[in-house]
Amino acid sequence: MGNCTQNHLTDAIIMVRPIDFGFNEQTGQDNEFQHKPDTTQTEAVRAKANQEFEQMVAKIKSRGISVTVLEKKHTTDQLPDAVFPNNWFSTRENGEIFVYPMKTINRQAEVQIEQLQSAVTQEGFDVKRITDFRGSLAHLGALEGTGSLIFHHPTGRLFAAISERCTAEALKQFAEQNRYELIAFQTQSTKGAPIYHTNVLMSCGEDFIVICEEVLAADPQSQAAMEVMKKTVKDLIIISEQQMTENFCGNIIQVKNQKGQPAIIMSASAFNGFTPQQKALLEQHGELIVCDIPTIEFVGGGSARCMVAENFLPR
Repeated sequence: MGNCTQNHLTDAIIMVRPIDFGFNEQTGQDNEFQHKPDTTQTEAVRAKANQEFEQMVAKIKSRGISVTVLEKKHTTDQLPDAVFPNNWFSTRENGEIFVYPMKTINRQAEVQIEQLQSAVTQEGFDVKRITDFRGSLAHLGALEGTGSLIFHHPTGRLFAAISERCTAEALKQFAEQNRYELIAFQTQSTKGAPIYHTNVLMSCGEDFIVICEEVLAADPQSQAAMEVMKKTVKDLIIISEQQMTENFCGNIIQVKNQKGQPAIIMSASAFNGFTPQQKALLEQHGELIVCDIPTIEFVGGGSARCMVAENFLPR
């Protein structure tokens, strides 16, 4: 598939401090994982989220993984979802940063390209090119980064669930432009709506995939996607809709430490949601780094994977 293949695991990640964290009214329209706290709880929720974030960063660093923390310096706008940066950018081994069109106004305001470039450059990473898809794709709809796009880098395959945050037109153009083999599918929760982000129902490691098969639509294209997944990796771990919705078991990410040993970052909720057999299988693919982030999950409607943007940039 051309030059789109690369290594799957990185030992460096980028995270954004949740300075304005809170319930996002704009994204709450199609994210059924969010919960609105009492208005008297606003400050307490924000403080708790920042505490959870600090502990998560410290834990990941302690496992030999580099973490670049982006601060908020570029706007006075309230950014309740900024803690989930993987939706506005992703990086590649060739030194490229992709910037994506996001659906809601207050999430579009999260984009801070200069600050990102400055932060990673200061830590010794090389940015060779910024490719901003907001100009070329935004008229086709939203395409929310690695929230929507699940890459299997060694094969150049791109898995994606169609939703309001990942329109079929923008997705198709992105895949063609960057020479990815596109495997798109439809989803539906028991509430009848599409799952808002692919990375809630699916995680793709180097040689494993976690997938909530029961929310995939019954159409031939969506069922064919499952067959491609089976051919792509050694281990397919099927989770239930309950594990996806209540525990965020699909929202995990495989990385590696500076010694090259694999690890899987997940929330405590996800860890507790996996069965002992599923945990044992995941442990074959790396040390489990379990982070306690209940406030961020409950109010924000996203989990550990959403909080992590992989840094593949060359040093």
